[in-house]
Amino acid sequence: MTGLVLDPAALRSPLRALAAAGVTGSFAAALLLESRLRAVDDARRDRYVQAWAPLVLASLNVQRVQRGPERPWTDTPGGRLVVSNHRSMVDILVLLAAFGGHLLSRDDLGRWPVVGTLARMAGTLFVDRQSASSGATAVRQMVERLRAGRTLGVFPEGTTWPDDPVRPFHPGAFLAVLRTGGVVQPVGLAYQSPHAVYFQEPFGAHARRLLRAPVTRVAIALGEPLPAEGNARRLASRAEEAVGRLVTEARGLL
Repeated sequence: MTGLVLDPAALRSPLRALAAAGVTGSFAAALLLESRLRAVDDARRDRYVQAWAPLVLASLNVQRVQRGPERPWTDTPGGRLVVSNHRSMVDILVLLAAFGGHLLSRDDLGRWPVVGTLARMAGTLFVDRQSASSGATAVRQMVERLRAGRTLGVFPEGTTWPDDPVRPFHPGAFLAVLRTGGVVQPVGLAYQSPHAVYFQEPFGAHARRLLRAPVTRVAIALGEPLPAEGNARRLASRAEEAVGRLVTEARGLL
């Protein structure tokens, strides 16, 4: 009788999915329950998000290599705009684990089953980049968060790309931080293996690769904060250059 040969990747995938779902469900239930008992402000919501994101990364066996101290960030007057290149859906968890705050996302994510609900609970802002009115609304919402001294994470390239070169940054988010006098925190991300890249494919295919991979290694390089000065296009260009240099530094950490 031939022995049964089990595929480790086939076992890994459902176990990780269950672990990530269990962590997410527990935190979502706790946040929902607390919000029904009392008002949950941004600082309290952040505690949930910054406890949840690292646990989901751990359940997916995402290993982070970071240049710089682990938690040097606090809220600042005028707020903090965190800007990064965008290569994977893991990017979202990485930024939330490091910085907390709010994220700006494309509008269709808000309509995804389960994911959209969780994104709204986490305080995500949504924008349709093809709509001028949606863009104007998003800028107003970003200004409100930044004026309150909050952190806002954005991917100014507008979508994910498959390789290291940083594409031109859209200026909209930089207009918001210029109005509040905050700072721009540039971040560069690099992945060791191509399985982590999400580019022009169904989300399910991307998720299956992450679930089946033995390990996903991501390097994070942090730059010096940039003061919000000049005009939006000039500030976007400065941030784009800084992120490009940081991506090179992150690649060198892997």
